[in-house]
Amino acid sequence: MMLIRHLLAVSLLTASSAIWADALDINLNNNTAQFQYSTANGFNAQGKADIHLGVLYNNVNSVLINAGLMVANNLEGAPGLSIGVGMEALAATIKDNPLLKSNASAVAVDAMVRYSPPGAGQLGLVGELHYAPRILTFGDAVRYAQPGARVEFELSPQAMVYVGYRRVSFGIKNAPAAVLDNGGFVGFKLAF
Repeated sequence: MMLIRHLLAVSLLTASSAIWADALDINLNNNTAQFQYSTANGFNAQGKADIHLGVLYNNVNSVLINAGLMVANNLEGAPGLSIGVGMEALAATIKDNPLLKSNASAVAVDAMVRYSPPGAGQLGLVGELHYAPRILTFGDAVRYAQPGARVEFELSPQAMVYVGYRRVSFGIKNAPAAVLDNGGFVGFKLAF
């Protein structure tokens, strides 16, 4: 009986590694660090589903935690172009606003466009937008926005480096907007 349980466990682990791929994404600048863990389902006929969980914090101890799902697909007839849509839940403790400490949460709608020019090898250009209007924000927030862009270079199928720009901000009730990050960053992504 114990042998059957061990064989079942090994077969489930083997099957899950064939279906799911994990990645760790770390990026930072002088004021902000972000850590993201993601797992991707590679056999989805409608596209590649990416489930992610992460944290972003800055030099004044503001913290943003997020978890979400992004589904991306290559466009037929447009080599190198892929688009993605998804949603994520996020919660933040914001200390960037000099008037008060704020707690905010949101359900953001996400969009992504990635283009890898033909003949450019391992180079990719990515644009992203994460947005939550007033109806999808809670606590002290009245909106959430995170636009960004980056240039990626694939070192190997398991390693990528990139440089980019992003702005992470919350609109706050009866106070100025709180900006958790606004600037360039460098990062790397490791798949395993």
